[in-house]
Amino acid sequence: MKTIRQVLLDAHKAVNELILKEGYRILKAEFSFNHSIVVWIEEPLRADLPTERCFLKVVENNQPVPLAFEYVSSAFNPFDSKAVHLFRVPERVVREEPVCLSAVA
Repeated sequence: MKTIRQVLLDAHKAVNELILKEGYRILKAEFSFNHSIVVWIEEPLRADLPTERCFLKVVENNQPVPLAFEYVSSAFNPFDSKAVHLFRVPERVVREEPVCLSAVA
């Protein structure tokens, strides 16, 4: 069995860290009514599966990101004509360069 979780992200954090079951899938990102970023995640419900850390960064339009970041999804706010993009950050980048996450590779 599996479920779909709704997780609120902090767009102002350098990186959002989530602890998810192995085999999770990020489905989409969207703006909520209070202008927060919500990510929808499909996650297995098996109790015997190990967990893993997932590091996500919210990036606004025209902001550079390192080449190591992996694009996941975009969210568009039609009332503001604003879009943000969600990137998965490799753990090695988070551990090695915690203060340089906005630098371009």
